[in-house]
Amino acid sequence: MPNRQILRNLKALDLRRCNVTLAVVKEYKRERISHYTVKYVPIDARLETRLRNIVLRHIDNSNTVEAYTFDCPEPEEDQVRSIISEETDFYTIFTQLQELNPETDVIENVDELVKSKAYMIILRNAAGIQAVGFKTLPENWKMKRSRNLISVLFTENRFEDLEEENVFSIANYVDLFYFNEYIFILSKKEFERGLNFREGMLINAQALYTDVIERNIFANIDLLTQRVGNNQRYLRKIATIRNLGHYANPLFLRRLQELSLAKGWNIQFEEDQILITEETLDSILTLLQNKRLHSELTEEDFDVDSAKLLNLNV
Repeated sequence: MPNRQILRNLKALDLRRCNVTLAVVKEYKRERISHYTVKYVPIDARLETRLRNIVLRHIDNSNTVEAYTFDCPEPEEDQVRSIISEETDFYTIFTQLQELNPETDVIENVDELVKSKAYMIILRNAAGIQAVGFKTLPENWKMKRSRNLISVLFTENRFEDLEEENVFSIANYVDLFYFNEYIFILSKKEFERGLNFREGMLINAQALYTDVIERNIFANIDLLTQRVGNNQRYLRKIATIRNLGHYANPLFLRRLQELSLAKGWNIQFEEDQILITEETLDSILTLLQNKRLHSELTEEDFDVDSAKLLNLNV
């Protein structure tokens, strides 16, 4: 089923009658692999209403959807990016969530809150979990005191000192929401941070390096690997290059060499291998992403951030 139809199905649901629960997610790493534990946090009826409205507002305001790619820009206005949850760490988190009981699988102390990586707003009815809002937390989401100010709470017609209270803040937005095996991304940056997509990009980059070495694409791949490192901007470019696979097409590489000479792009070759230099590295990555495009209208060439194939049949 196309992701657009899945979003329509979600928007057609009556979620206002769903029960609302809140769960926190803790992360720990073992041999550089992320593992997660999920616990529920009991909440009162007033907070349930506010949390429900946060998720419903995002769903209502999401009207256009496009597939997530490593190099796609942040979603704009009423747009969301979609990805199958199984391709992300959310799949592991959600699998664990489904096995928990909101009444018994709850946090034991405040330390479990302080050390959380994210929280989830869960909308559930008699048929089970219908939708989930996911928010990645800052390094320390416990509300910090303002210098030279005393925090007080006005209750029962009096001020109470909050010195011993544990005060946390919940945002009025989420980074993504989940429905029917799909994630709909509202913040690309927070989605990648919260679900460790950088780790996936590093693995993907290593796979590309191995492939281009076997194919003898570059005369000096060390400059590429050193510059990319764990830089997320470059890792996105590498992921797109591997996904498109143009580097594996000898005709594409031959055409790249011919056009570089004809148009003065200054891409150097040693026999049939691309020679990377500090000056041309960014251009080489752009070309391998097929993002140097020619305008038929102005006869100019442009480097673009995102290229969408024209489909005249739509």
